Amino acid sequence: MTTGSTLAVLRQPDGAVPTGRRDLTLLVVLYDTGARVQELADLRVRDVRLVEPPTATLTGKGRKVRCVPLMSRTVELLRGYLEERRLNGSEKADHPLFFNSRREPLTRAGVAYVVSKYAKEVEKEGKVSLPPKVTPHVFRHTKAVHLLQANVNLIYIRDFLGHASVTTSEIYARADNRMKREALERAYAPTLPKDEPHWADDEKLLSWLRELCR
Repeated sequence: MTTGSTLAVLRQPDGAVPTGRRDLTLLVVLYDTGARVQELADLRVRDVRLVEPPTATLTGKGRKVRCVPLMSRTVELLRGYLEERRLNGSEKADHPLFFNSRREPLTRAGVAYVVSKYAKEVEKEGKVSLPPKVTPHVFRHTKAVHLLQANVNLIYIRDFLGHASVTTSEIYARADNRMKREALERAYAPTLPKDEPHWADDEKLLSWLRELCR
């Protein structure tokens, strides 16, 4: 997806309701970590570290584990989410990070549904174009392209995405031949309604959403 179309999807979750706040957190974590859909679905509370240095621990193919950094503003969003869902206690360490109304972990299909739901809302608006089918993998691809545009070395991208070979990562280099230097956290600038309610520190969170990956 382009920056504009990714932004359009991120603007869709309704911050006035808990499900919308969960979905926004899910979409941001999906992008920020470059996770595969199963890696995201498998995340437990213990897998996110919100103190310095903030990271997410992903378990990938062949049960290979890797830690990826989290942007500071993503950490703020996760803190609010964990507090709202009462997942802060040590007894919740093994609880699924993202779950449904029955407190069961979201499945691959559940994550895909969330992504598709908001992509369809963007399509209804008709203001920006999206790929024919927006899947969780599209967010992973978008993250990889943004890393390339920020001139991040392919070796790092290989490790970040959990690829076995740098050859796989080179696919993204061929997908984006501009290779313009951009600061990764300047890739997005969401515009959200000023009166949209969020967690306690509304203005701070809204400021982050406007500057997310600008």
